[in-house]
Amino acid sequence: MIGTLHLISANLLRRRMRSGVTVAGVAVAVAALFSLVSFQRGYHSGLKGELDRLGAHLLVVPKGCPYDAASIALHGASWPCYLKSAYLDTVRKTPHVAVGAPVFMSAVYNPATGAQTVYCGTEPDIVALKRVWHIQGRFPGAGELLIGSETAKANGWTVGKTVAMPGLEHRNGRISGVIGPTQGADDLFIYIPLADAQKLFKKPGQLTHILVRLDDPEQVDSVVKDLRGCDAGLEMNVVPLGHLFKTIEDLVRSTRLLLGCVALVALLAAGAGVSNTILMAVVERTREIGVLRAVGASRGDVFRLIWAETVALCLAGGIVGVLAAIAGARGVEGWLRARLPFAPGGALVQTEASVVLFCIAGALLLGLFAGTLPAWRAARLSPVEAIRSAGGNR
Repeated sequence: MIGTLHLISANLLRRRMRSGVTVAGVAVAVAALFSLVSFQRGYHSGLKGELDRLGAHLLVVPKGCPYDAASIALHGASWPCYLKSAYLDTVRKTPHVAVGAPVFMSAVYNPATGAQTVYCGTEPDIVALKRVWHIQGRFPGAGELLIGSETAKANGWTVGKTVAMPGLEHRNGRISGVIGPTQGADDLFIYIPLADAQKLFKKPGQLTHILVRLDDPEQVDSVVKDLRGCDAGLEMNVVPLGHLFKTIEDLVRSTRLLLGCVALVALLAAGAGVSNTILMAVVERTREIGVLRAVGASRGDVFRLIWAETVALCLAGGIVGVLAAIAGARGVEGWLRARLPFAPGGALVQTEASVVLFCIAGALLLGLFAGTLPAWRAARLSPVEAIRSAGGNR
């Protein structure tokens, strides 16, 4: 076994430049495959996580682009327009609406950190939506704050402490509770009573959005129809989040299809390159193969030797490709975020052991197919004819 491995490595290292280029071709193909599969898993997981963390079936927002509205509601920002608070009663009275949680969201620049701080004014019924929340303390009353875990950790804030409100001069609040880690934007938000937010940002009677949870998710279409047909229907946009995310995934399929085609072409090109490299090696080693056959090596032995060399090349390329893809994951993620209609929080390109194994297995499979023709041709060589042909060529 050790002798065979030594022979394989020695044969591959004879033409180091050629072997290196072949390995690089396989690495590019495997890196593309790894990035595609990791993106598919990461994006689907991210969308599902965003929906679960939001806890709502419907998002009622001012008229405008539903993608922008969903992104602002999930990730936090200042809103360009508002809803009237009176619409909340209409939403809550609609059949099959179990919870209608009003939200006033606004972002302010915090000079101390150089980043924005997102404030969300809301009412206690939002807790019925945010099922992933685990609050240490209680929901805030007038003049109190409910802090996300990351914001609390970064500032060293604890329950019961009175603090200066980031980005707002001469404004203080007492921390009534801290939200446990959610792995989402809620970890950075600061929640305050709805009335306090409307007063603080001088928008009395205004909302940015309403989060709606239904008693029966199967009634989404019926509730959407009722809300769009009511008197306030012309002033608000009713967004079914499940449908919205499905639409987004449909749009993203075009990106995945493009990346899939690139990965497929790269794999085919890599396979052809590997096969060509090994075929050239077989031609160069015709006399050597003839000697092996003359000293007792069977056709099967020669076939397995050439096949093993091909698999070794592809395996090396697969490992290099996976490592390169992992190292470049942030760059790939940044490129994708700039081109997607909606990008969920968290990592879009997730490194998972199952994906690594899948890509390595794909590289091995590529080697098995690419090595079949060169191995078959080498095994067909007659010992006498191979030695005579190689001797004549010299």
